Amino acid sequence: MGVETLTEREREILRLLVQPMRPKDIARSLNLSIYTIHDHLKSARAKLGVSDSLSAAYLLRDHENGTPQSVGTTDSGWTDGDRPDENGPREGWKAIVPPRPFAVKGKPWNRLSLGWRIAWPVLLFGVVALGAGLLIGSLASLSQLLLSISR
Repeated sequence: MGVETLTEREREILRLLVQPMRPKDIARSLNLSIYTIHDHLKSARAKLGVSDSLSAAYLLRDHENGTPQSVGTTDSGWTDGDRPDENGPREGWKAIVPPRPFAVKGKPWNRLSLGWRIAWPVLLFGVVALGAGLLIGSLASLSQLLLSISR
């Protein structure tokens, strides 16, 4: 069993999952039931022999994009990954972005670990507390200055 055994609908759903879209969003965009989407994802996982849908989607993406033809250095000395492209970056390549605690365009999920999910609110609270302390301190100093000038 492999990628060749996937139906066109399963491929379409896996492509949308890589974008990333949630199954609910995929169901809405394809005018299908969420249960139908889950059935297609379950079937695709079984055909590809993986335990989660995202892994299946990445397998399909890697299969459709193909594998690099050569690995290592070329005659020019550039490795294939370092070679500059006169048309800009290759299509489909994205910069590595660290995880954020909030949704952004194109990344509706957050994939933070439990530690980061706890750390972000603590860090944000610390920054807000520091800012409030600085603001109150500067206002107190300013009021003392104005009182000393007015005497």
